[in-house]
Amino acid sequence: MSDIKSSEAAKKLESGADHAKKALDAATEASKAVGESVKKHAGSAIETGKEHLGAAAKDLGDAATAKVSEFRGQAKQKASEYRAKAETVQGDVEGYIRQNPIKAVGIAVGVGFVVGVIFRR
Repeated sequence: MSDIKSSEAAKKLESGADHAKKALDAATEASKAVGESVKKHAGSAIETGKEHLGAAAKDLGDAATAKVSEFRGQAKQKASEYRAKAETVQGDVEGYIRQNPIKAVGIAVGVGFVVGVIFRR
């Protein structure tokens, strides 16, 4: 009777080992399928991410270009304002020189003397 029980136990162990091997094979196949699915979805996610990053870079470039144009316009406007002020000052100075030529020459000589002293050092 003990031989029968041993034989049955051996068959059950063999059957259990066989089932365990089949379960391991099934798990291996499942993990391969999951791995392939993850690779596929990761590739898709990476491509989508690249597209979004490209669009974001383009939007940032467009925004930067718009700001540069805005600043360029403001700079041109300020330059025009300063040019007009300089022309006004120049006209005033010319008018003063025409009305007071002797004073203007005296001021020019004094400024020239001071500049000469400064540069001589």
